[in-house]
Amino acid sequence: MAQGEAPPSSFSAPFESPSQSSVLTRFAVTSKRPSGGVAQLVERFGRIEEARGSIPLTSTSVRTVTRCRHILKFSLSVLILLLLTAGCAESSAERPFSGLEADQPERMPDSVLVNTDGQPFAMRTDTEGSVRLVYFGFTSCPDICPVHLAQLSDVLARPGMPPNIKVLFVTVDPDTDTPQVIRDFLNQFSAEFIGLTGTKEKLIEVQRQFSALVASPAVDENGDVQDIGHDGRVFAFAPDGLGRTQYPHPTRQTTWTRDLPILATLR
Repeated sequence: MAQGEAPPSSFSAPFESPSQSSVLTRFAVTSKRPSGGVAQLVERFGRIEEARGSIPLTSTSVRTVTRCRHILKFSLSVLILLLLTAGCAESSAERPFSGLEADQPERMPDSVLVNTDGQPFAMRTDTEGSVRLVYFGFTSCPDICPVHLAQLSDVLARPGMPPNIKVLFVTVDPDTDTPQVIRDFLNQFSAEFIGLTGTKEKLIEVQRQFSALVASPAVDENGDVQDIGHDGRVFAFAPDGLGRTQYPHPTRQTTWTRDLPILATLR
């Protein structure tokens, strides 16, 4: 099943071959990261550790070594605290969203699929004026799909959340996920969630249009399907139709509650 971020944990393997990766860049996640953040902190800490290990201690007394180590640990603690504080302050000041930001906002594809009533559904046109949260999953998913949907259901039910938010669940397993199966599955979370399906070929095309990693079944040595590897990100589009952010698994509820009201105002 899917694992973590568009950073590494946001999807599960296997996926399409690397030769197909060129079609997956439209909503590429930004390479920008808050300076002074955890990544730089780890790197700096590693350099300090490396430098400490390179200092010859053979001619130093045990007492001196112990004392130096205590001083160094205290200094490192202070340094880490300062870096974290600076990184957090800079992060919140520079970034409008807590989710993963796209390098360049792109217009939401107006893919036409079939909803759980068996009717054609245009993903952008039929949700005009709303925040759209698009997720590719399947109803028999054992973990990440229900976690994402349950979290969204809880967040959207909170007082003060914008009313113009649509969750679009697109199956990647059309053989099993009939419209009725999808509806029964989504009703466990919210009757307002929109379920969509189509032919295998059409669903692959739509995943590519959204620059999602195309789902692929994982089979055992007997050729039996054990699971389906699929993209674990929720693709978010503001009412103006532009995709600015993505939300991998896991995403904190505080991230949703901060970002969704901002997205809802972008018309």
